[in-house]
Amino acid sequence: MPPLKMHLSGHYSNPPEALETVLRSALEGSPTRRRVSTAVLPEAKRLGNSVVQRAVIRALAEADRAMDVGEAHVAVEALLGRSVSRDSVNSCLSTGARGARPDFQRVGPGRYQLKRAP
Repeated sequence: MPPLKMHLSGHYSNPPEALETVLRSALEGSPTRRRVSTAVLPEAKRLGNSVVQRAVIRALAEADRAMDVGEAHVAVEALLGRSVSRDSVNSCLSTGARGARPDFQRVGPGRYQLKRAP
């Protein structure tokens, strides 16, 4: 019978913190008492600019009227089902109202609507 060969992999020798927590709790637990794992959950990732921009466009389209930044912010959070920075919504609206082909039209201080086709 030929000898068994073992291949080492760095992936398994350096497990993520959440796995280490689970393994540690399994080793420390007694057979008669089950411990609850306190695994570390990964942080929520930041939304990309295009995600916020699409949500702002959809919020303004569904409202079918001009909205101020606060109203747009509340609508975007409702559409995405998570918290969004008010500054991200404000930046999206203000930069989207400038340039060669703006998506939004500024109709007053802090108030925007979708740009209407000519």
